[in-house]
Amino acid sequence: MVYIIIGTVLLLIIAPIVAVLPSARQKQQMAMRRQAMGLGVNVEITSITDPIPKQEKYLSSTGKQLEPNLSVTAYRVARKMPQSWRKIPLVNWTIERRVASEGDDLPGTWCWDPNKPNDMSKELTDFIVAEIVSMPDDVVRVDENNRIISVYWHERGDVDGVQQIATFLDGCARRPEVKVDDDFEDGADGGDDLL
Repeated sequence: MVYIIIGTVLLLIIAPIVAVLPSARQKQQMAMRRQAMGLGVNVEITSITDPIPKQEKYLSSTGKQLEPNLSVTAYRVARKMPQSWRKIPLVNWTIERRVASEGDDLPGTWCWDPNKPNDMSKELTDFIVAEIVSMPDDVVRVDENNRIISVYWHERGDVDGVQQIATFLDGCARRPEVKVDDDFEDGADGGDDLL
């Protein structure tokens, strides 16, 4: 009887400790995030509006439509500010993976949301079109907002996915965000000061 009581007490002490230990999947995600931070990428757990909002998972048990918020992890890189950054307009853009993409210049199910900005540089557009197919399958959105480029994904991949995302973010950050115009004094040489 005493051994049963001792065993029960030990079980009550050890069970909560074991419950808070990270799972194998959580350990893999932590390793991926450490690798990303080592490559100079900021990592943030966030939520976005789901690009495919009309799904059954957004219905309550009573049939009421719920907010289509999608929990994701954002991997972010900031553009280096050029010396003449006040003269260069911001170009904010978003591309999302949707069920069907029609009439877009992006491959697969990727599409601009809402449209590709007119003043976006051709070099950056060409890079996105060529490289977006190399992104992991669980990436749902890529955007640039206030010179911060973000990739939103579910982290179902592995360290190769982290490397692909870091390479894509670095490639986007190295390309000029706006069309180089004669109006920009420092940008007339092809936009090298944007790097």
